[in-house]
Amino acid sequence: MIGADSGQHPAAVPAPAPAGARDSTVLSKSLLAVAGVHGADARQLARDAKIPGWALADDQAVIPSRHSMRLWELIEWALEDPAVGLTFAGTHEAGNLDLFDYLFTTAATLKEGFQVRADFLHLLTTNSRMGIEAETSQETSFSYRHIEPGDRGEELSLQFAAAILCAQARDATGRNISPVHVAIAAPAPRSHRIFTETFGTRHVDFGAPVTTLAFRAADLELPMRGADPALARILRRHAASLPPPPPATWREHFQQLLAEAIEHGSPSLDVLARRLAVSPRTLQRQLAAHGSTWRSELDTARRRRAGRARQAGATDVVRLARQLGYADPRSVHRTLRRWSERADDHQS
Repeated sequence: MIGADSGQHPAAVPAPAPAGARDSTVLSKSLLAVAGVHGADARQLARDAKIPGWALADDQAVIPSRHSMRLWELIEWALEDPAVGLTFAGTHEAGNLDLFDYLFTTAATLKEGFQVRADFLHLLTTNSRMGIEAETSQETSFSYRHIEPGDRGEELSLQFAAAILCAQARDATGRNISPVHVAIAAPAPRSHRIFTETFGTRHVDFGAPVTTLAFRAADLELPMRGADPALARILRRHAASLPPPPPATWREHFQQLLAEAIEHGSPSLDVLARRLAVSPRTLQRQLAAHGSTWRSELDTARRRRAGRARQAGATDVVRLARQLGYADPRSVHRTLRRWSERADDHQS
């Protein structure tokens, strides 16, 4: 297991993980932003972690969890900080993780906030689970675990998850809350000092089967400073209506952006290239690698949109031209005729 202490760069290719687990790029973007503030080259980190630019430009995108774990390893190596998970948790601000953060801060009590985090963790990652591990009248122990292994990156991610629970608990309640006991599912580091300082307790154990934090029952009943019952209900209804984001390929992402560009009346190669943060020539090469061309994709997208418009009863050619991103209605006539001739050829 290679980390910052070894002085070596982590392995170039992350170990393959079972298909399915994925993480929202909201977290990756937050990590890259903090890494950049600490002096790392965020763009290079993203490239080395195989996180594509189009995914980072889309708030709804997801990436395989193995790439997120890889990013943690690379950040540790770049910053030479074996406790980078704890370091980054200390810089977190409410809102960095979008809706996920506000679901927590608007809860009535700290315990309710933790429960909401557990209920909606799938919005941030499908690779993690949080829940109550044990509960007595005196204290409650919360666990956090990953479904897929991630070697050193998983250890750093668990550091971050445990530390951010404590940091957010203190910020959200305005009280200097410390867990009664912390167990970390990772080997013991050379120095425990930063762990005891971060968690506010000397009762930190390593090599545990699962990462857990135990909080006093009285602390869990503390009210949240941002408690807002009405807003909390609205946010939870909204979160409950959101399915886990499906994995998105580059081709699907491109087609979504193209459909949006057509809707806005600006479906040009230059516009799409800017949206994807590449040059027009690079975009054409990417399409060629997927066995397609710009003209073919644009034609298919327009034909699909025209079909929906005609099913809805649209007959105004001027309006249809606008909907398909044409400046001249005569272009619509030519295009419709070409599609019709193509359909006749297929039938014959």
